[in-house]
This record gives sequence, C-alpha cells and structure tokens, in this order.
Amino acid sequence: MIRIRCLFLLMGYALSTSLPVIASNTVLPIKIADKALSECIAAQANKYDWKVVEDVHTLKCHSMDIRSIEGLNTLTQLKSLSLYNNKLENLDLREFSQLEHLNIANNKLRTISLVNLSHLHTLYLFKNKLVTVDFTGLQKLSKIRITNNQLSSLDISPLISLEKAYFFDNKLEELIVKGLPKLKFIELRQNPMPDEVYDRYDALDGITIVHDGNADDWK
Repeated sequence: MIRIRCLFLLMGYALSTSLPVIASNTVLPIKIADKALSECIAAQANKYDWKVVEDVHTLKCHSMDIRSIEGLNTLTQLKSLSLYNNKLENLDLREFSQLEHLNIANNKLRTISLVNLSHLHTLYLFKNKLVTVDFTGLQKLSKIRITNNQLSSLDISPLISLEKAYFFDNKLEELIVKGLPKLKFIELRQNPMPDEVYDRYDALDGITIVHDGNADDWK
C-alpha cells in the first residue's frame, strides 16, 4: 500500500513540472531534464523492471553526451552512479546521501560538491578540469582517483578511511598526508613538487608514495 501511494505521489509530481518525463513504457515516472540521461534511465528501468524509485540502486550511463543531472535526485536510494565520458561541467551531489560508488571521470568538470556523502567509499574523477575538491564529511572514502585534472590545492585530512589515492598529472606543489591511519599508497607523479617535499615523503614509514623523484623505481 505504501509503495502504491509513493508511486501515485511521483505521478503527481511528474504532471506538475515541465521537464520531460522518461519513456512512457516504464512505470518509473520521474522528471529528467537531460534527454540522453532520461533515455538511459528508461532503458535500464525496462531492463531491470524498476517500478518505483526505491528499486533503483545502480545507474550506469556512459558516453551519451549527458550535460545535466537535473531531476536525478529523485532517485533517493541510488548507491552507485557512473556517468563516465559525458559532458558534465558542474555537479552538486550533496543530496545523494546513499551514494557508495561514484564515477564521473572523463567529463568537463570544473566544480563538484560532495560534502557529507558519508557512505561514499570509491570516487573516480580523473580526466576533468577540477582545481580543488572539498572532502568534508567523506569519512568512509577509501579509494580516490583524481588524475589528469588541474588540482592546485587539496586537503585530504577529512579522509580518515583513505587507503589508496591517485593524483598524478595535476598542479600540486604540496600535499599533507599526516593523520590518515589507513593510507598505504599514494601516486603523485607529474606534479610540480620541489625536492624537499619528495624528501619528506620518503621519510614517512608505512606509506608508499610514488613521485617524480622515485618514479623509475615503480615502473
């Protein structure tokens, strides 16, 4: 009875907004602004027999020229989102409170808001145009890959569960890695870090840090 009521409420919402609804041959009546994203959701709703938003835990839409995720926050139980190789430029994902896995790699991202995604454990943002990322509240994040960006400053101190991190090919001159008890590996090649920073990294015990000063040792 509750699921039926939820479905009717969503149908009412669908009629009250001007955004295009996803394909009518599915009973998941949510509003998605971007046509390509709408079509991707419709196809997967049909494939996996999604009936209501609570059924949707994983969404994968690659290489579809998606430019907006407006309306996607209706999928309140989304745990895994993969939008690899699209055309997204600015994202605010703070409403996606259940996310555990996120892949927005190979887009055109200049900004992304991830604050307080307390369940997120894997994050892929490589091949974008990010200058910095705020990791506040991401206490379960254990693996990140933000290579091939424009990162010039970064504070990873909130990432108390971080185990592996990849930041090569950015513009970082410094990265403080103290206070991260689970960190075992970090990749920092192709960043403009001075030799004294390399020396400080090499003196740390228990963490493998690959940088331009020792890169040949890890080939």
